[in-house]
Amino acid sequence: MKKTKSLIILITIILFSGYYTSSAQVYTGGSIGVHYDKGFYIDAAPLLGYRVGILDAGISPFYSYREYETRPSSYAYGNRIFMQLTFIPNVFVHGEFEVSNVATSVIGPDGRRERKWITGLPVGGGYRYRLTERTQAYGMILYDVMLDPESPVRNPIVRGGMVYSF
Repeated sequence: MKKTKSLIILITIILFSGYYTSSAQVYTGGSIGVHYDKGFYIDAAPLLGYRVGILDAGISPFYSYREYETRPSSYAYGNRIFMQLTFIPNVFVHGEFEVSNVATSVIGPDGRRERKWITGLPVGGGYRYRLTERTQAYGMILYDVMLDPESPVRNPIVRGGMVYSF
């Protein structure tokens, strides 16, 4: 948990540091991820980001729901801290650190499934498409290199969304 707090502090410093230039932008938006793999999965996540030149960083709390074919449905929630590097116009590499609270397969003394915190490290790439001067749509494909067996997410992770720059 100390590593998570340190990472959050570092991202906050980057987001709100004195390096604001005329090319820096604050943006907000959100994403939705959906897939079907022996059950239905949906993920909704608002986001707040900061762009300086070719580097983006931000935070994105999320809520997800998974309907399984062979076991009870479950939900998860948590937060993502992300960074993106745009190396070709509109094409970016993406990495994030994710902390999720998920239901486990263990039944507690109260008859409900126990919950635990897990971490993930999705990495991958994506593409942005400018819709208006301040609005962009994007899509990305990620692979969680630390995928926990209890995670409701399965690789590959496909996400799309929109952002609005201030």
